[in-house]
Amino acid sequence: MAIRRSIQQYQINSVNNILDADPHTLISIIYQHILGNLAAAKGAIQRDDIEEKGKKINTAIALIGELVDSLDMDQGGDISHNLAALYDYSVRKLVEANAEASCELLNEISLIFIDIKAGWDNIPKQQQIKPEAQAVNAGI
Repeated sequence: MAIRRSIQQYQINSVNNILDADPHTLISIIYQHILGNLAAAKGAIQRDDIEEKGKKINTAIALIGELVDSLDMDQGGDISHNLAALYDYSVRKLVEANAEASCELLNEISLIFIDIKAGWDNIPKQQQIKPEAQAVNAGI
């Protein structure tokens, strides 16, 4: 019973951390969840769990879609366009990985997102997106 309460408290704290997170942290969380889903998909392939593999890859693809939606192509310049192309490539490879049950393709995409996340996490605080700047850009 104590374990169940601990798990529930962890879930509540995780949701609260996401709700309180700034935009920069939210993107980092999305990257982390993509990597977690790719790792879970690799495990599912190794266990020959086709249903779980598909769910995890589809979740990773949906999360990449969220990243695409967050790109500001007008203000982001080359960086936004390059990320959009990389996200598109990643989605195509994930569809292929799902069809072929390919851990190699999942590894390739994982390495891409490890690099992107590392770069994102190393952006200096003063250059990170500020919540108030995002609200102004969104017209709020």
